[in-house]
Amino acid sequence: MLKTNLRKYDNFKLYYWHNATLVGKYKLPQLEPTQEIPCNVVCFNERNSISDPEKHWLDFFIDDNLFETFWNCPERYFARLHKFKGLITTDYSMLPEMLPGQNIWNCTRNRVIAYYLQQNGFNVIPVASWCFPEDFEWCFDGLPENSSIAISTNGCMSNPYSKRIFILGVEELQRQKQPSHLIVCGRKFDELEKYPNVIYYPCFSQRIKERVG
Repeated sequence: MLKTNLRKYDNFKLYYWHNATLVGKYKLPQLEPTQEIPCNVVCFNERNSISDPEKHWLDFFIDDNLFETFWNCPERYFARLHKFKGLITTDYSMLPEMLPGQNIWNCTRNRVIAYYLQQNGFNVIPVASWCFPEDFEWCFDGLPENSSIAISTNGCMSNPYSKRIFILGVEELQRQKQPSHLIVCGRKFDELEKYPNVIYYPCFSQRIKERVG
């Protein structure tokens, strides 16, 4: 369904996935592949402080509340964001404390907004996320094969369980989607050294520490 300008329908953002091919258990939009490798990455909340956005990529590896307005009305930001080299798409959280339906919805939002951005001419690297091993049945649906895919290590070192789930998820992502480049935002993991396709870049807090240092 295209945008109707009727709140009754547009409130559900049905036009975000207009004409999408829907795949998998929860009918997530299928995304187009890309071979892009990001450089000079900044966060969504830094977008207005960048004087040369054409030399930067932009990511959403920040607290969800800092980009909720983007989900509600992404078109408001399009003019500014089109000036960047590309976007690493949203990473709505999937957390053990959340209800299963909340995790499914957040994964769905990540896929939906990535599709909408692709349809609006953005250079997009999609994001993969997961919470439990049982999510592997569906949480990678819609991600392209043999493509650049981004993930974040933020919070994955908080406890041994989080680290183990992160490593298991990377193994499953590699198996299912065989990404050409696995773009990792954040700290390095020795366990990922065996993968030749892993490319790291610093997260927001790492960049702040580098500047201070």
